[in-house]
Amino acid sequence: MLRHSRPLLFAGLIPLPWFLFWTTVAAMLAPGYNPIAQHASELLQAPALASLCGRIAAIGCGLGFVLFAIALWRESGRRIAVGAACWMIFGVSMLTNGLWPMGHPMHGFYAIGIANIIAPAMSHIELRAWSANRRAYAVTAVVSIAAVVYLWLNLVGADPQGFRGLTQRLFSSINSLWPFLVALYLLRNGPNALRTQPEQRL
Repeated sequence: MLRHSRPLLFAGLIPLPWFLFWTTVAAMLAPGYNPIAQHASELLQAPALASLCGRIAAIGCGLGFVLFAIALWRESGRRIAVGAACWMIFGVSMLTNGLWPMGHPMHGFYAIGIANIIAPAMSHIELRAWSANRRAYAVTAVVSIAAVVYLWLNLVGADPQGFRGLTQRLFSSINSLWPFLVALYLLRNGPNALRTQPEQRL
């Protein structure tokens, strides 16, 4: 692991707990809001304090993904790292979720966040220090499949009407799990990350 990448790798630990914490706080401050049935983006239309917390959730996550993407690019050793670029694009889309209200075309930046579907798999290929871990493939496969399943649910209208908030939080958490585990693995192993360690657990 490159020394100058270490601070940026910590950013990969942020999105998962950050999003869940701030959206939970926002939900408690929004009268009538149902986190099981409603998307987190709907919090932006809630009263001022709840809306602010919703924006903090999205913007903080977005920044975390962007900084983590820079770390991935550096760690890959490539001039062009498609996986890192996809994570950065996804981070930018999250940032816009906190800046523009739901329904506005800039909310999600014209849906460019769809790049996150291939982000884990591409980064897995590009990041030798991560793919050397024997459990890395399983983690990447689960996260990638979950992203495809969630996209499919939305495309065919199969996302349960009364549980859309729950499914969004579930699948977004699975998506954020990849940066969390990768960052944790690289930070723990440091210079030894390239060595295959069968006994190593995530």
